Amino acid sequence: MEKLKNLRKLYNYKQKDLAAMLGVKPKDISDWELNKSQPELKILRDIAVIFGTSVYDLLNNDVVTITSWKPWNTDERIDSFWGHIGILLYNSNVIKWYPITSATANRVERVLHNDQPDAQNKILAVDTLNNRLLFINKSIIKKISLLDDSSDMPKDWELPWDGYQGLGAEEYYNLIEEYFFNYEHFCENTSEKLQSTIDELIKEKRITENNVLELIYHVYIYFHDNTTETIDIGDASALFNSLMDIEYEMNRFIRFVDLNGEIHFIPIENIGLIDTPLYSYKTGSHELSNNE
Repeated sequence: MEKLKNLRKLYNYKQKDLAAMLGVKPKDISDWELNKSQPELKILRDIAVIFGTSVYDLLNNDVVTITSWKPWNTDERIDSFWGHIGILLYNSNVIKWYPITSATANRVERVLHNDQPDAQNKILAVDTLNNRLLFINKSIIKKISLLDDSSDMPKDWELPWDGYQGLGAEEYYNLIEEYFFNYEHFCENTSEKLQSTIDELIKEKRITENNVLELIYHVYIYFHDNTTETIDIGDASALFNSLMDIEYEMNRFIRFVDLNGEIHFIPIENIGLIDTPLYSYKTGSHELSNNE
């Protein structure tokens, strides 16, 4: 796990420091970093929370995203919290703010700065640090704003329910979902300390089963006239396929199949923003990769 070594150094932890946090031996940390062995899921979850990321990001080959603000980070394999992206839809005076990483902010600024009037690609996809995947129709919005963390808060600032930078680690969203819908697995594969943290988080945020269903299954469609539709998605693989069609603009109509089996066809030119659950997107990607 080379990522573990990179994260540890970014946070200025020695192997013995991290070992003490995890209740293991320094040699275990060394073995994991050298790929001689791999920690069990219970410890992987603790590691993910310590560094403000997810088990998914720790184990895959992509850049690891963290919710901590690390402006001194120069490691391109680690993408840390930068600030927020704001989206103002037509017929609305309220900006929707989402926490994003440094690489995301740079990419958005580059794409928009170089966008040509006759550009074929109208969709801008953005991962956020509060477990959302956004698809912004650049031609059906009033404004996109980028707000560095060091800037003053705007007058219309409203924090989302999960706070300034999300819950603090993407893994928290996965753990909360498991807590409500697969409690036995949650208890078997989560340390007692982290179980207590999740209990406290659920009480503090007053999270209910319905809230979790929204986090995992709700896709929010924001139309250009400022009306909104919510579609409940039950199949992560189907959601992944739908989102790929959106990102690559495969069809004029976006197709979603909801929990009731109803098939929705929505013309992309009527939509300003699609707000989808990042966790379900990653789950669907993982499921399809395993099937192949």
